[in-house]
Amino acid sequence: MAPRSTTRLETPPPPATLVRVRLARWRINIVLLLCLLLIARVVLRLGELQVVRHEELRAKAFAEIDQQITLQPTRGQITDRLGNVLAMDVDRESLWVIPGQVNQERAPRVALTLSALLGKKFEDILTALTDKDHYWLPIARWLEPKVAEQVEALDEPGLRLVYEPRRVYPQGAFAAHVIGAVNADGGISGIELFFDSELKGITGTLQAEFDGARNPIAIAPSHTVPPRNGINIQTTLDPLVQYVIERELKASVEKHHADGGSIIVMDPRTGAIRGMASWPPFDPNNYDDYPAEIFGRNPAVSNLYEPGSTFKMITIAAGLQARAFTADTKVNDGGSILRYGQSLSNWNGGGNGMLDPGGVIYFSSNVGALQFNELTGPEKFYRAVAAFGFGQPTGVELGGEEFGIVNSWGSPTFNDLNFLTNAYGQGISVTPLQMVTAAAAIANDGVKMQPYIVERRCEGERCTDTQPVVTGHPIEPAVAWTVRRMLVHSANHYAPVVWGPRTGDYSDQWLLPGYQVCAKTGTSSIPVAGGGYDPSYTIGSVLGFAPADGAHYVVLVKIDRPKDDIWGVSTAIPVFYAVMDELLRYERIPPDPSLFSPGQP
Repeated sequence: MAPRSTTRLETPPPPATLVRVRLARWRINIVLLLCLLLIARVVLRLGELQVVRHEELRAKAFAEIDQQITLQPTRGQITDRLGNVLAMDVDRESLWVIPGQVNQERAPRVALTLSALLGKKFEDILTALTDKDHYWLPIARWLEPKVAEQVEALDEPGLRLVYEPRRVYPQGAFAAHVIGAVNADGGISGIELFFDSELKGITGTLQAEFDGARNPIAIAPSHTVPPRNGINIQTTLDPLVQYVIERELKASVEKHHADGGSIIVMDPRTGAIRGMASWPPFDPNNYDDYPAEIFGRNPAVSNLYEPGSTFKMITIAAGLQARAFTADTKVNDGGSILRYGQSLSNWNGGGNGMLDPGGVIYFSSNVGALQFNELTGPEKFYRAVAAFGFGQPTGVELGGEEFGIVNSWGSPTFNDLNFLTNAYGQGISVTPLQMVTAAAAIANDGVKMQPYIVERRCEGERCTDTQPVVTGHPIEPAVAWTVRRMLVHSANHYAPVVWGPRTGDYSDQWLLPGYQVCAKTGTSSIPVAGGGYDPSYTIGSVLGFAPADGAHYVVLVKIDRPKDDIWGVSTAIPVFYAVMDELLRYERIPPDPSLFSPGQP
């Protein structure tokens, strides 16, 4: 029998004794107090943020997304009288940067790439890309479309292309001195300056919520005050007239190596300026490539000169109007004359004998002109000078118009010798437009019109036409008629300059076959610093109008410092002839068959 196994049960150990840990009440109270203080601090902070500073923080939060931006208006168009656009705004993309969104590690590489594309300094672009003080900065404005495409292809974060209007001049340098130019702040010359505020328009605003890329959030409320675009201006410039005078001026300046010049064409019946050109020209699309004195001034209204013998028509008209002499009164021209210790002489020093007023104009006699001026007297002479508009602006709508310099009777600068030299256009300073305006009064039977360059202004569909304005009656119609007869003979006296080389006839003949043309030449001495006149160079000019009765056009041709013609006569007369010939053909004024000299076509 197998032995029986037995299992031994072991007695479990007695349970461990539990030791109760007791915290001191003061410690518990301290923990509770700290918790209460923390909770109180949180509550106070929440109260400060949600109650005390609620409006301030709310404004800051909205400022991040709720912004007001300015909406730029479109600058008004400028056109010629036929509607051809001379100045307009076009949308071009400008490059801006949001520095906070730019990958700063790639910033130098991006700046180098943009520098090559934009032609701007690497350092300037890098500064904009890494700027930490501004949210939004410009890099380059008005990019060419191909450049904008290349920038967009970079696909770099933080770069933004934004459309902005840019001023462009489709005709380039055509009529640039009249139209003027615009910089970032507005017009700086010409019509652009004179009508800057009207052309610029009025800005609008957009109040809306924007995302980080400055795009309006569509579902958020917004408020828009639309901009008011600038007015559109239609000028009085005739494109064919402007083309002709620019072509002829350029050819003359280059042929005679002149420093510059101006040609103005005006309708004497209304004062409308049909053409105004000056040399040297400039392209307003790139005006900053030229010196400021070229793009910032219109020589036709801003440059003063002593008009020389063209002023003799004013001298004779003033004396006839004052009844100081008649068309038959004669004085003795001995070639020179002594007055106030000074010897005053004719342009060639030669005498012409007994001359009436018509002879003074015909022979361009300085000695005769000053003697007739002595008969008129300074008081009546300067009264007529003022009536013709000298020494005061014409009021034409162009920026930078000069007043001229007239040492009038009774003024502190008046002197007797100056009064005599004024008779033949020295010692008095005028603008080319003032001379044209005065001659236009003679052409218009003594009625002086205010010159104007703006024919119509349109704000939206509402247009206002410029009405011709009479500004005075310096002479009577009979006096104007008498002076015109003298000027016809004067023009025929200069005709051999044009026709002599063609026909071999150097006698007086019709300057423009088929038409009675009025004209007077002028050789202007040029004052120099320190007193006296330039001994080497002069200004040659011709001032006239046609037809003699019922004139359609007044033309001034002024050529500055021609290098091969000290008197300026052979320089300016061919230009005057060419311009007037084109103008009368353009007007389709039929020629008179009786007004042709032998050999003329």
